[in-house]
Amino acid sequence: MSIRAICAALALAAAGTAVADTTPHNLSTGSFSQDWATTTLITADNNWSGVPSIIGYRGDDLTTGTGTDPQTILADGAATPVNVEANETNPNVFATGGVAEFDGIANPTIALNGSATADAPHIVIRLNTSGREGVQVIYTLRDLDGSGDNAVMPVALQYRVGASGAFTNVPAGFVADATTGPNLATQTTLVTAALPEAADDQAIVDVRIITANAAGSDEWVGIDNINVFSFPIPPTLAFDPIAADEGNAGNTTFTFAITKTSNAPATV
Repeated sequence: MSIRAICAALALAAAGTAVADTTPHNLSTGSFSQDWATTTLITADNNWSGVPSIIGYRGDDLTTGTGTDPQTILADGAATPVNVEANETNPNVFATGGVAEFDGIANPTIALNGSATADAPHIVIRLNTSGREGVQVIYTLRDLDGSGDNAVMPVALQYRVGASGAFTNVPAGFVADATTGPNLATQTTLVTAALPEAADDQAIVDVRIITANAAGSDEWVGIDNINVFSFPIPPTLAFDPIAADEGNAGNTTFTFAITKTSNAPATV
């Protein structure tokens, strides 16, 4: 093999491994947002490397039935195929299950669609919540499928602390059916949910948005206008006058300021 061929093979191998940028978004630097308006983020199938902190999986065999409630699918899906069907243009005719990017529609987005292969397609958003609390997750679910397909399409929100292991369901983020139909594609559903305190002040928190293979003909559900924000953890203020005076000889004077805030009578 020539040196040129070896270099080409190495380049292809490197490109094959760079399927995602899973660096956690540090919420201390600002909120996380993704609205998919930049259509060059995803340019090749199964490659998320241009999308910071997000990756999609096909979810093969995370459930073996149809119509499974995605709230009950908690196993890690990272061993299933990394998946995104890039540069799709028409959700009415594209029927491959999994995760897809529709950049040929008026309002581009990524979307989920279950199938007999893609049993529980999902995306994972990786965050760093160090020094932050009260993590709020907001996104819009969009019915994209105006074809004759029609099914109950539930979508669940989950999280975990760390980059591996089972997820925990967030009930406030559950949508029982994100679509209407057949031959309709107008429904939008705003999801707003707070993560539990366990997600506060962590180096890695994974947020997962997941659906499952429906009992009917699955429809495409867009996941758009993703926003995650949080609040700084306030500093702990502690003052112990005994400790402050310990070891000193003589008297120590401490000065306190008392401010009147109302004329209400004191209560016991």
